[in-house]
Amino acid sequence: MQDKETSKEHQKRIETVIDYILKNINNHISLKTLADVAHYSPFYLQKVFKQHTGESPKQYIIKVRLETTLLLLVIHPHKSLKEIALDCGFSSPAVFSRAVKNYFGISPEEIRERLPKERMRLFKIKNPGQIAHDATGSENVADELDVQIKKIDAITGFYLTAPCDDIGKIQESFKTAIQIAQTNDLLVSEREIYGILSPHQGNIYKTFVAVNKRQPLPGKLNMTEIKAGKYATLRITGGIKETINAGHFLYRKWLPENGYKIADVVRFEVFTENPATIPYDELQREVYFPIEPI
Repeated sequence: MQDKETSKEHQKRIETVIDYILKNINNHISLKTLADVAHYSPFYLQKVFKQHTGESPKQYIIKVRLETTLLLLVIHPHKSLKEIALDCGFSSPAVFSRAVKNYFGISPEEIRERLPKERMRLFKIKNPGQIAHDATGSENVADELDVQIKKIDAITGFYLTAPCDDIGKIQESFKTAIQIAQTNDLLVSEREIYGILSPHQGNIYKTFVAVNKRQPLPGKLNMTEIKAGKYATLRITGGIKETINAGHFLYRKWLPENGYKIADVVRFEVFTENPATIPYDELQREVYFPIEPI
């Protein structure tokens, strides 16, 4: 029992570290800083982090920076390579170009010259288990999507994580998150349950439960916030692949035609049904993509 509790505590702390990495990807991130976030020694953090992710903190940071780089090259064609390099935490354009070439086998300039569907295949090459974008699929859904623009206030809550490409673990994570919320009298209604997606940034899905910021919260929970702002929303059914295809329809067609661009790489979704009791790929979902004027 003690070993199980220790493993859960390790998992919680590693999730906190990963969340810190994702939020600070454009800054210098030292091992000491991550160790302080986890309340571990640097040596022990490296050991536990590798046990839970299969990679060292340094390897994970580099991978996420490069995955984010590729995504920004796809969704932000208006940005210069220098801007993307800085956004992803590289110290100089030369370091950025070399890292991209070493990881993907081609330079940032060559990536940008490729068609969007060819760029997205690079994710599949580097991550064979990861869900790839289907260019044909995004074209097929174009006529079926009803895109709306909505403004929201910031939403605070706690989260657990699951792999974006494992719908069974996503459903189990929702069950656990809802159980935690009910046990601690935090869950007001099923409308306060969300999913936060980063399929091309560490392959992370966060099962998120909104809470009242004025309510006392257990210190053991990992907290985060869905940002206030303007979002393009659309309703879909299916797995993460359908979400990715819908997203690429937005990036490539709807947003530029309507004077918008993507504002952030993270998106979130809300549900009309309980995601703990219905398989993820059968849920009716409304996906929110953060946007800003071109």
